[in-house]
Amino acid sequence: MSAAKKKNYLKGAAVLAFGGIIAKFLGMFLKLPLVRILGDFGMGLYGNAYPVYTFLLAISVIGLPVAISKMVSERISLGKYDGAYRVFKVAILALAIIGAICSSIMLFGAHFFISVFKWHPDTYYSILGLAFAPLCVCILSSFKGFFQGMQNMTPPSISQIVESITRVVVGLGLAVFLYNKLGVAFGAAGATFGATAGAFVASFFLFLCFLKVRPRLKRQISRQTSKSTEDARTILKILASIAIPITLASLVTSSMNLINSFTVSAFLQKAGFSVNEATVLWGQLSQRAQTIISIPLILSSSLAASLVPTISESFVKKDLKQIRQKTFLTFKVVLMIALPCIAGLVVMSSEVTTLLFGDANGANMLRILAIGIVFTMISTTMQGILQGIGLLNTPVKNLAIGCVIKLILNVVLIQIPWLNIYGAILGTLGADLVVASLDYRAIKKFLGSTYGGLGMAFIKNLFCAAVMGIVCFFVKTFLAGFLGNSILTVVVILVAMVVYLALIYITRVLNIEEVRSVIGK
Repeated sequence: MSAAKKKNYLKGAAVLAFGGIIAKFLGMFLKLPLVRILGDFGMGLYGNAYPVYTFLLAISVIGLPVAISKMVSERISLGKYDGAYRVFKVAILALAIIGAICSSIMLFGAHFFISVFKWHPDTYYSILGLAFAPLCVCILSSFKGFFQGMQNMTPPSISQIVESITRVVVGLGLAVFLYNKLGVAFGAAGATFGATAGAFVASFFLFLCFLKVRPRLKRQISRQTSKSTEDARTILKILASIAIPITLASLVTSSMNLINSFTVSAFLQKAGFSVNEATVLWGQLSQRAQTIISIPLILSSSLAASLVPTISESFVKKDLKQIRQKTFLTFKVVLMIALPCIAGLVVMSSEVTTLLFGDANGANMLRILAIGIVFTMISTTMQGILQGIGLLNTPVKNLAIGCVIKLILNVVLIQIPWLNIYGAILGTLGADLVVASLDYRAIKKFLGSTYGGLGMAFIKNLFCAAVMGIVCFFVKTFLAGFLGNSILTVVVILVAMVVYLALIYITRVLNIEEVRSVIGK
């Protein structure tokens, strides 16, 4: 690939992040009215179904699309366009089959999950609303993997927005209609069906994008001097060798949420809470606190998705210097995002929760859960780097250790009456800290002694975030008696942005020469 056409990973990550942020805020337009319409109990039913769904998606979606991205990127970098195209055709068929199997599990296994996890019986309808989503998401993800492998991040970014708009329109419309006609359980089911509709429409959009780029790809194939000799069986073997470790990693990650599903309700009941009370608490954690936390995490997910193909390209070319530069810059960007988010949410958790959901229920959960943002963002981006340099088993091992810690902490802490749901939050923080530390150590070992300077970068970012948090606290305290919650929250957020940007400029947290060295300009 010529230098003129070479995409840099931060640009790709920025495009994906932009689409992801827009999509997340569009998703908030679904969550915000849903909380007010369905209440915390209805959102608990809504939230119960999703861990099973995400666990099945971890099997069907995460591994193969990343493998597609990696394999396509490697073949494009070597000029093997026909090989890249063949990888996509084989992979989309495999994903469609896997997605159909996962959808069948949700469709026919709903009662089993409710019985095993001790959920409220009305969760059944929410599971049915999601039953066909895995099939649609699998097809969607195969297209995303192809475009990301081509390092063309615009179609996947737009598809996220298309998916979210459809989810909001269909999910909210059905939720309101079914709630008014049939009650809260069916309203929650209508909301979950929005995910299925969104994935279907986004898949169709990416299919149209693929039809547009296919003629150019075929022209590139026709100009090749030599043809790829890989057959379908060879491609499947390579896909499996890459996808299985990544899938195992994503399975363990999804198991974190699944652990919450089968421990929170059961052990809250042991702590003396009723099944309805447990469902309400779970609704506040999963649909309020975790929804807000997920917004900054979009950026780390986007970085990870963009890192895999670009790190793979550098790895194939044995360009360790570029890998070091990209990794170091990524760490600094993660810290610049994570630490101010933590400071802001710790100070403004009640105000943000009230602004978004109409009351402060779940604000204390958000305040504590926010501390883990930096651990989650580091581990997510580090997984992308580890996958890019071929250390596919390392994230699996590290996540498995974190999963065991999460399970132990949940079982021990949730059933303590005065901790209750906060035991699950502490379990998450402990597990994320361990995983981030292990991933960091693995990357440091690979890159060697030249992987320095992060300590000072962390100290600078921590200083900037701490000062920003202190300023926010005093501004909030001073203006609280003069402004309503909505205006107060917006004003404090704007002040926080100005203060933090000024501080990172003064302390030179991000050196423009580092960015240029990676971009190549």
